Amino acid sequence: MATADPLTRRLRRLFAALDTDEERYVTWENYQRIVNRYVNGYELAESDTKIKALERAYWAQWLGLLAQATPGRDRLSQDEFVAAHRAAGYGAQASQVLEDIAQAIFTVLDVDGDKRINRDEFARYLAFCEISDGDAAAIFQRLDLDRDAFISQREVARSLRAFHLYNDDLNTPGGIFLGVS
Repeated sequence: MATADPLTRRLRRLFAALDTDEERYVTWENYQRIVNRYVNGYELAESDTKIKALERAYWAQWLGLLAQATPGRDRLSQDEFVAAHRAAGYGAQASQVLEDIAQAIFTVLDVDGDKRINRDEFARYLAFCEISDGDAAAIFQRLDLDRDAFISQREVARSLRAFHLYNDDLNTPGGIFLGVS
């Protein structure tokens, strides 16, 4: 059996992270669970503009994936999920969806509103994701592309694009923002 390429392997890991109910399908409810984790983890109201932006961004991504699937489907198997991500491509529309997700995630993580994620805000996010402090410095360093000791919205967006692009890095750090550690 041939080993899947790194993008397929990353997308399979993303599928597993989303399929928390282990039904072997991903639905909108799986994406809604991500949003709800932010509501609970950051103690934000469901009506908070940050949460609404996150929900809209994930909804747009979900609709884009469904558009690539068999018409009438409201759930995707792992193979369909991977194929839909690949078929969605990375042109202007798909790129905008990733930008919107990045901006929404960034806005939630930037608790103090200074337009950058500092190490404490990132540590809070990692705790929220149940990722060990021991990995924090290395992950932060891989995300901080300009080495200014902060993570910008641009760096979050670049890491999300890198996760979805054809590259050989199985552990691209953008997965951290998608629940893939």
